[in-house]
Amino acid sequence: MGRTLFEGSLPGGSDPAILFVLASFLLYFRAWKSNATQRLQEWRPFLGYIITTTLAGGLGYVHCLKWIIGRARPNLVWDKQWPFSEWYEFGPHYIAEGIYRGSFPSGHTAVVLVPMLLSLIWLTDFKYRKPKLAICWAIGCILLAVGMAVARSMTAHHWISDSLGIFGPVALIAYWLYFDFLKVPQQRAYFRRNKKLPEMPRLWELKLCGWGLLVILGLICWFWGLRSVQLQSVPYLLGLAPVGAVLMTWGFLRIQRFYSGLFDWLHY
Repeated sequence: MGRTLFEGSLPGGSDPAILFVLASFLLYFRAWKSNATQRLQEWRPFLGYIITTTLAGGLGYVHCLKWIIGRARPNLVWDKQWPFSEWYEFGPHYIAEGIYRGSFPSGHTAVVLVPMLLSLIWLTDFKYRKPKLAICWAIGCILLAVGMAVARSMTAHHWISDSLGIFGPVALIAYWLYFDFLKVPQQRAYFRRNKKLPEMPRLWELKLCGWGLLVILGLICWFWGLRSVQLQSVPYLLGLAPVGAVLMTWGFLRIQRFYSGLFDWLHY
């Protein structure tokens, strides 16, 4: 389940989800072209939502916590006597050792949940509403994610809590992005009334994700700096804390400035 074609191995359980994300990216860029079909333009809010949720939840949330918490994987604890830590505790990994791959949360489990975003579209959209298909699709994605969680635990790549800890946060991020931040239903309602999407900056979802990456990077650096005080072994890394604060502030202000005028069309 954990292997993938994209790491030079045989096909694995996460490959369909990765191909789904890659196809979404290709269609998203195609939808912004002036000669895109009306059907593809109509799907642009959905594609932007899938991409944003993948980057914010599947990459941002997952890797932010991996680098901040630094939990050791089971094979390191069992075979090399690394210290065990709970999912809510700081683990033994720290940036002073170089590049590391923290255990919590499970990126593989997060990836296989991404296609479930289609269920939210099929449940809520006025044109593509298909409740039965949405429920069956969601159940299938959840079962695949559970299978991935079990497989990753059995091969000592993850603790079971690494996978269980991804379901709730990813669902909340997906819900918030769809209804509140990206306002997908409002974009679709505008299209229904006007037979076109509202005028918005080109690739605006990706631009927001880019500034969000700065916020996440700043948060990681800030925690690394604070942990240097706790560990006492590398006090010079305390300098990462102010760097992180600057990155977080800069990224947040750019997001706020860019986002402030995006949905002015809602008031007309």
